[in-house]
Amino acid sequence: MTVHPVRVRLVDAPEEAGRTTATLLASLAARLGTLFLVSGADAVGSLVAGYCALGREVGMTAEGARLRRAIDSGRAGANGESIWRTLNLDRWISAVPPSPVLDQFRNDLALLLAEDLVETLELMPIPGEAAGDRAPAMADWDFSDLVLGLWAFSSELVAAVEALAEPTLPRPGDVQVGVTEDEPPAGELLR
Repeated sequence: MTVHPVRVRLVDAPEEAGRTTATLLASLAARLGTLFLVSGADAVGSLVAGYCALGREVGMTAEGARLRRAIDSGRAGANGESIWRTLNLDRWISAVPPSPVLDQFRNDLALLLAEDLVETLELMPIPGEAAGDRAPAMADWDFSDLVLGLWAFSSELVAAVEALAEPTLPRPGDVQVGVTEDEPPAGELLR
């Protein structure tokens, strides 16, 4: 069985400039550089608003609508919405522009797989371009938007990590002989 390398295909909108390793790297560098210029509340608020925007979009699909109805009809939805309103999260998160969290994640993932990344890093700093009209719009978000956005983002994250690891994982059924570690891994997540 031949193992083929993981290939990521970025699809660019026809009216936009195409993405390259340089433009993806410039975007990441600009986002990191911006963190020195904004408050932590604005940075976190923008990320949370981004998850809310993603959740709102996912909520328009059949699966997303099903999950939203289930969340909204249970105790978690009622309690979450109470916390959301009482602690004024609704006003805070709705007052900051949402980050396009899924697009940024996909672009950053593409950098991990770029064959010319090392050469492109040598060109730093690379000027970025402003989002302009492509920036996501602000809106009034709710608790269910956030939960659905986190679900969609985490689903993509799990699939991406599995795709990154897949080319070097042993095939199912292969026996691997290895060195036994002195102590097994431990921690709360490994209970």
